[in-house]
Amino acid sequence: MVLVGNGKITSAGKTNTKYLSVPAKLVMDSNFPFEEGEQVKITIDPQNKRLIVEKIR
Repeated sequence: MVLVGNGKITSAGKTNTKYLSVPAKLVMDSNFPFEEGEQVKITIDPQNKRLIVEKIR
């Protein structure tokens, strides 16, 4: 089963870096594929207006 949650894009101070918050119900799910501090690859898919987040192998 795929869980869906609403996150939020935020910034810290005057930097251009943005942060994506992931809801706890997704993070707590046993299918959540990421660990704290893990590096990920983020790809912009402009045609479908989405970000794709993948583990770096």
